[in-house]
Amino acid sequence: MQLRFALLGLAAPAALSCDTQQELEESRVRTPTIHNGQGASPSVGMAAPLTLIPQDAGAESAACLDGSPQGFYFAPSATNSTKWTILIEGGGWCYDEDSCLSRSKSDLGSSLNWAPTSGCGCMNVKDDATADDVDPIDHNCNCLYLRYCDGASFSGYRADPWPVPSSPGSTLTFRGIKNFDAAVDAALHLGMSAATDFVLTGGSAGGLSTFLHADRVAAKLPATATVTAAPVVGYFLDHGNYAETDANYTAWMKYIYSMQNLTFASDGGLSAACQDLYPEDPHYCFMSPHMHPAIETPYYVFNSKFDSWQLQNELQTTWENDDEKAAVLQYGVDFDEQFKGVVAEEGNGGFITTCICHGCAWDQLELEGRNSLQHYADWRLGRVGGEDAFKIDARGPNGDGTIDLDSCAAF
Repeated sequence: MQLRFALLGLAAPAALSCDTQQELEESRVRTPTIHNGQGASPSVGMAAPLTLIPQDAGAESAACLDGSPQGFYFAPSATNSTKWTILIEGGGWCYDEDSCLSRSKSDLGSSLNWAPTSGCGCMNVKDDATADDVDPIDHNCNCLYLRYCDGASFSGYRADPWPVPSSPGSTLTFRGIKNFDAAVDAALHLGMSAATDFVLTGGSAGGLSTFLHADRVAAKLPATATVTAAPVVGYFLDHGNYAETDANYTAWMKYIYSMQNLTFASDGGLSAACQDLYPEDPHYCFMSPHMHPAIETPYYVFNSKFDSWQLQNELQTTWENDDEKAAVLQYGVDFDEQFKGVVAEEGNGGFITTCICHGCAWDQLELEGRNSLQHYADWRLGRVGGEDAFKIDARGPNGDGTIDLDSCAAF
């Protein structure tokens, strides 16, 4: 393993201390795996070492917000499998220069205190998985866990450091798309160039990254490879807040688009196929409900129509009174309306729960008597297609109170 990294010119660092920030812990979401019976932390085989991507003095170098190196953890298959998963870490976004400066001092903006090892969660499906297999995931893939430290879902790029107006002398490094491309190129050198089955996945902001960059990875893989994507809680509505103020999610994403210089160029993080769809509102190509018509890679969406992060941060409610509860119910209606476009597109699928969650226990969430992973396998193996590939809970929050899981917030 160390020899392979050395041949690539990649550095596997010495042991690092890991400071746990509240923001980092709150941002982590469950990848839809069932390694420990809880669908909790990413893990496959033995823990993989952290690899930091080499930097040079040029403007093309991958870098976190503070200028430190971008990195990943790679867990190779134990049996020389040609199946690959890239799992993208989540962690929200920083919406302006001040929040990005604060983020640059945490594990979501700097690699200086990243853990020396981590696991990684495969999302490839077993070739022989039956409809009754409660765990259809092939855990013996080559898995690369991509750390997230740019604050814009791997989409921004500025060649020069960006000043922070409120903090003279402080600057930020916006290299998200360079981070993504460098990690993918490293994976290709590690053997992904021979992949036969590839899945791009990630949770939360990593789920948005999955929507954004699935086609970008697909373009670098063999034409014979089966390429799919599995965005997890990455479908964030274009929606106002309960108080109907201008301080809303849509405005925040528009500012990120400008601040981090999201473009449609070759060194930009937005899809050129999306550009013509929204000539007056190009920032829409940074938002799941708008960008999806431009995505060619087949994808399967794991999401809640009552996503707890969205209710707290987009709708900005705590649903403690009848008026706010009514707004939450309307949010579910609005989710259904915006999601219709995804359902109408050929080749995709999804499992949409009503559990109020963001770190959802996907292996325990069921519709029609089967868990989300079983439905995902049905889609991936071609057992279902069209609208039948979408399992969408039509009930109210927490299945009208019938879903009793610790991961579901009370309503």
